[in-house]
Amino acid sequence: MKKEDIPPEVEKLEDTKIAVVNQEGVKADVAVPPVDEGKAVVEAPKDETNYDQTFTKVEIEAEFPGGQGAWANYLRRNLNADVPGQNGAPAGTYTIRVQFIVDKEGNISDVKSLNDPGYGMGDEAVRAIKRGPKWTPAQQNGRQVKAYRTQPITFVVSE
Repeated sequence: MKKEDIPPEVEKLEDTKIAVVNQEGVKADVAVPPVDEGKAVVEAPKDETNYDQTFTKVEIEAEFPGGQGAWANYLRRNLNADVPGQNGAPAGTYTIRVQFIVDKEGNISDVKSLNDPGYGMGDEAVRAIKRGPKWTPAQQNGRQVKAYRTQPITFVVSE
């Protein structure tokens, strides 16, 4: 510690008078930016999003009427699980990923199988999804938009 930073001893403070004094600071020239009068108009950033494109990621996903549970029930009721066995598929578990678009009105279009193991499974999955009812469209920035959905579908073939 520096000598001037050490506080005085208590005996030396007994005869000290304590008072309030206004002391002027050192005047220095400081560059101050000019004050804006506040007459400018602040505009919100412009949204340049093309809402006619098909989105891969959205704030709110498209949803089947009744939610995910209703969608699973729809698929169970409308998929013919016997198709792979009828077409000679060996025993096993087969998962197909089907991609489709839900448009601004909730219609399903462009349904295609992304990986088709054969034996009619891809065609059956596409058929069942195409027959589905309208969905609640996806939303981006509060607007209804076209968006991709991908649905895995699993077929189990037993011996």
